[in-house]
Amino acid sequence: MLKIIKTSFNILKNNLIFIQPILLYLLFVISILSYLVNKHVHISAQILLAFSLILLTVAVTSGWLFINKKAVLDYNKDDSREENSVKSINNFKKFFEGVGINFFKTLGIYIVISLIYLLTTFFISNLLTHLWGEPKIIYEIPKILKVTSEAELQNIINAITLRDKFIFLIWFFTAYFVTSILNYLSILYFAISSFEEVNIFKSLWLTVKFFLKNIFPSVQIMLSMFVIHISINILTGILGSNSFSYVILILLSIMYLNYYVILVFYFYYDKINSNNRTELIG
Repeated sequence: MLKIIKTSFNILKNNLIFIQPILLYLLFVISILSYLVNKHVHISAQILLAFSLILLTVAVTSGWLFINKKAVLDYNKDDSREENSVKSINNFKKFFEGVGINFFKTLGIYIVISLIYLLTTFFISNLLTHLWGEPKIIYEIPKILKVTSEAELQNIINAITLRDKFIFLIWFFTAYFVTSILNYLSILYFAISSFEEVNIFKSLWLTVKFFLKNIFPSVQIMLSMFVIHISINILTGILGSNSFSYVILILLSIMYLNYYVILVFYFYYDKINSNNRTELIG
């Protein structure tokens, strides 16, 4: 696993240009949302804009995952820096090719993933409500957002009972745990859909099979990404709340996502090439 983690880092390092599409996409979305907040836009225009952003998200994802797959396939540890640069630029130029090839498949995968997230959220929230009750702290959030002093915030926190705090922690850690698994499975789903010439439903089944047959290394990957995520949060906390720290946070978050994608893609690619393919996915 250490070899896979190290190799994935090298692939990311050789292809830092790949963060550009996601960065531009985020800047565009932020600018659109800022415009909507500051301007009164008719509901029909909001619906049209939301639909356009969904299509843009699918297009960017299609091209971006395609070039990341190409980077994994083309990686050679013996390549020189110049050779890596040429490969990176050539693969980056294939972004729009990936959009054309994978757009409708990516759209289908997003629909499936959205349904899985909704069903999981519904099931987990109902289960936790049945076992522990609702986290009443969420009803205090509007008050917390309106506080003007630290003393006022402290009074609100002190008014929350120990049981309510405990229930909130149960909900929080359960949500974090389940979301971490779903995020990993979503990336794995995209990876298998990219490497295997099958429909999205077959890819979903292969994703479940591969995960169950490789639970231990999958948990290692999720734990590794958890450590990196916590490290990023600590770093941004140290930098404080200012424009510079927000820029650093955005860049690190994009690099985190890019590394996560490369790691899962390379993990799957390495597994199917070093083991019996039939045993892994059938």
